[in-house]
Amino acid sequence: MNTRFLGYLTALAATVLWAGNFVVARGIAQEIPPVQLNFWRWLLALACILPFAWPKLRADWPAMKRHWRYLAAMGLVGVSLLNTFVYKAGQTTESLNMALLVPTAPVMIILLSRIVYGEPLTPRRLGGVAIVLMGVLELVSRGDWGHIASLRFLPGDLWALAGAACFALYSLFVRKRPAGISVEGFNAATFAWGLVLMLPALAVEAAAGPATSWNPRVLSGVAYAGIGCSFAAYTLWTKAIGSIGPVLAGIVYYFLPVVTAVESVWLLGEAVTAAHVLGGALIVSGILLATLDVRLLSVRPGKTV
Repeated sequence: MNTRFLGYLTALAATVLWAGNFVVARGIAQEIPPVQLNFWRWLLALACILPFAWPKLRADWPAMKRHWRYLAAMGLVGVSLLNTFVYKAGQTTESLNMALLVPTAPVMIILLSRIVYGEPLTPRRLGGVAIVLMGVLELVSRGDWGHIASLRFLPGDLWALAGAACFALYSLFVRKRPAGISVEGFNAATFAWGLVLMLPALAVEAAAGPATSWNPRVLSGVAYAGIGCSFAAYTLWTKAIGSIGPVLAGIVYYFLPVVTAVESVWLLGEAVTAAHVLGGALIVSGILLATLDVRLLSVRPGKTV
């Protein structure tokens, strides 16, 4: 099979798996609290990745000890908080809304890169940010722009945007991964730190109740989130980036809301409204305008950027 075609296929497969995470977040939100769902998800993911990371941990260990604060911070943002916020959002907003709001992270990365690294805000990037903001307003207003002045975000929309902010922070600082730590070791360490840092919130949530309803649907949802979304999707995504590069893989990722819409209608019976269509179109086009590299126009088959 053509390597380039396989790269697109693996990127699409990862996107389909990630889209299912929003369906899980909505589908079992009332049966398992968000911290517990997130904890069991990443515990499964850690169990899956350890066999691959274990042979490299001895070589990684000296750098891990030196950079434990960095690893702990990445575990907190990328593991403890990110999907806890997404699962919290699932209690009060539609899965399609989450799938449209969370991918605004690239625009947040642009703004944070300006603050942290001093990267320039070009007119094209500013235009993309403005279009994305219009799309977000279309979504959270449910298409009723006449009430923008008195607009109130649903709690789930705010939690989804908080999840996007966590993903933006994680993506911004993942480039700082110390050279002495392998990708497998980095993932295992951040998974482990995220689980440890979740323990206080897990204890509070368990004490406050309600108890988790461990029925077959919840068990399958946790298994899907842990094995499918955390382990398999990240593995596929790594292979996709190796085949076609991060820019082209990122464009495939922007099909996430479309895939989520199909899964939401099919599995949850959610309705796709005009606000979803217009807001989603604005968000995706704004992200592409702000982040798309003009070099893509001259990319030849077999060449990555």
